Amino acid sequence: MAVTHTIMKYVGRVKPLIGKQTLAVTVGILLAVAAAGPICNESLPPYRDPKDVFAGRVEGAYELSPAENAVKIYFYAANTFDETLEGPATLQGEVKISLLTNPSLSRTFVLSAANLLTTRKYNAVTRTLQVDPGDTLRFGVSWNLVADNGTDIRTTLRYWSDPDCPFRQVADEAAFLISGSVVIFEKTGTTTAGLSLLSFCHVDTYVGPKVCPPVDQTPPCSKRPS
Repeated sequence: MAVTHTIMKYVGRVKPLIGKQTLAVTVGILLAVAAAGPICNESLPPYRDPKDVFAGRVEGAYELSPAENAVKIYFYAANTFDETLEGPATLQGEVKISLLTNPSLSRTFVLSAANLLTTRKYNAVTRTLQVDPGDTLRFGVSWNLVADNGTDIRTTLRYWSDPDCPFRQVADEAAFLISGSVVIFEKTGTTTAGLSLLSFCHVDTYVGPKVCPPVDQTPPCSKRPS
């Protein structure tokens, strides 16, 4: 090894007049350094920008139930860093959903701690958040299909009578684009998510399974009159 070679060169330069005891101590110290390994030659771990430790994504889901007939929008922020992040949380951002065929019909939601669905490691009093390696934070909002300009997007869809149920109608496929961004901690910067596509067949009203068979909400929206 390079360190051993250096030691031998150093020892070789020791003057003949030096005492045996002093020489022994000197050699002992140098051997101890050699045993510790080539510290100066160790590579440092790759640098991680603190503003690039969260990976963001968005997704949507259409939910039809006795309690809801709405679109759910979720923003996920995953800690890709190999250490726990903890401190005062910012938790500010937004998600936006737009009709694919008419982007002017859109709705933007402001996200805050009130939209955080994973609160087990968040102290709402101190606003302190702990995010372990691999942990994913999830924010969520519910949308009634009314755009920011007041347009009810359901009025722009074409509905058909469900041949399996005279009490409901099913619309043509509706496609939406979802995007979003969130600041988890001030020092980690803004976490953004790429565009996500959501397509579904809107149903005008919920009808229980005791009255009508379940309706298929997924494209190609096959429920059509006979």
